[in-house]
Amino acid sequence: MSSPSLPLPGSPSSTPSPESASTTSDASASADSTPVDGAPLGDEESAPRHRQRLILGILAALVLALAGVAVLVSRSESKPPPKPDIPLDAWAPYWALDASLAEFDERSGSMRDVSPFWFNAVGVDEIVIDPHASEDLTEEFMAKARRSKANVVPSIVDAMAAGEMAEILADPETRGQHVDAIVRFASDGDYDGIDIDYEQFAFADGHSTWAETRPNWVAFIEELAEGLHGDGRTLTVSIPPVYDAERTSESGFWVYDYGAIVDHVDRIRIMAYDFSVAEPGPIAPLNWVETAIEGAIEATGSPEKLVLGLPAYGRNWPTFVAGDCPAEGTPGRTSVSARSVDELIERRDAQPIRVDSTGEWMFEYELEVTDGTTTCVQTRQVHYVDGDGIRLRMDLAREYQLDGVALWALGFDDDAIWVEILPTVADPLVSTVPR
Repeated sequence: MSSPSLPLPGSPSSTPSPESASTTSDASASADSTPVDGAPLGDEESAPRHRQRLILGILAALVLALAGVAVLVSRSESKPPPKPDIPLDAWAPYWALDASLAEFDERSGSMRDVSPFWFNAVGVDEIVIDPHASEDLTEEFMAKARRSKANVVPSIVDAMAAGEMAEILADPETRGQHVDAIVRFASDGDYDGIDIDYEQFAFADGHSTWAETRPNWVAFIEELAEGLHGDGRTLTVSIPPVYDAERTSESGFWVYDYGAIVDHVDRIRIMAYDFSVAEPGPIAPLNWVETAIEGAIEATGSPEKLVLGLPAYGRNWPTFVAGDCPAEGTPGRTSVSARSVDELIERRDAQPIRVDSTGEWMFEYELEVTDGTTTCVQTRQVHYVDGDGIRLRMDLAREYQLDGVALWALGFDDDAIWVEILPTVADPLVSTVPR
């Protein structure tokens, strides 16, 4: 969910720098308002997103290719046999419900937890439906989810301005009121659990606030876990990656204390994607994903409650411009999904290149933009994860004995992804919820 300048993934210096982050993950985005040659995965330009250092995509891919071989060979020599299958969770963002609803009944039988993604925390005791969400579509999806075998675990996003949630959690009284509001929300909706996706700490509040926010966030999670578990409900927390158990500039997003919360939560979803956001590059290169997994295990002491996020999307960046582009209507960075990318490839007559070390695909094409008066030609570069890339990341989760994987997101997926997912997904009926 970020955009780094790239040494070699797998080493601490290769990981996205929290201090330089300028955008957050698609797992807490609203709909993209400029779907030019891209699917609406999230608000690419304005929503807070995971931020990383700058990279040049093609050069980064070649560097990654040279870096990955030794790590991939040695990994299998030091780990126990991988799990034969693994539980599958999934987010369901409101802006992709048109696509996901038609397939949900068929695919939900393979899911352990499904997280409707349209609930926003906007105050101490206010949790509301995103104003851009369709009431008809969200109600239809929720009805289908309740009829399915999957646990319904809505995500709640911190939709407040920078610093506001941190201020709420810093005061024991307002923190308690916020906990009560979430517990009441879960009870009123009769949900199986709650997924907390509070990313403003990392991507809006500033690195200088982390030391103060970190213990308050832990206290919040502890109190919320007690309230939800007391009602027989689960608590999942979705957080960006850490790379070790320290608090250095190379430690990742250490405002989130994995180790302090692991005994209280039921699952921790590692948002191991958005490696490149501001500049072109891979979405979730395999060596970096492995670094995120190892960092989470080091911080928590065990893989037992860790769930690996799987990106079924990509991004589309302008890399060069010839001519004068119109002041209005010239596309910047947009998103693509596994579902939409083949149509883009065909329409632009592009030639995708597979980058084995990153487990992703990339291609370039030219786009003419004109308003009848001024004209420019953009060179655009696309990186994306396909079904085989999803399988490779599931294999990592299995090799590291993680508790599951979580697909970001329903509606971004295509049939090829499910061909790869289904053979190694655990039957949700025999999966257990840790307490």
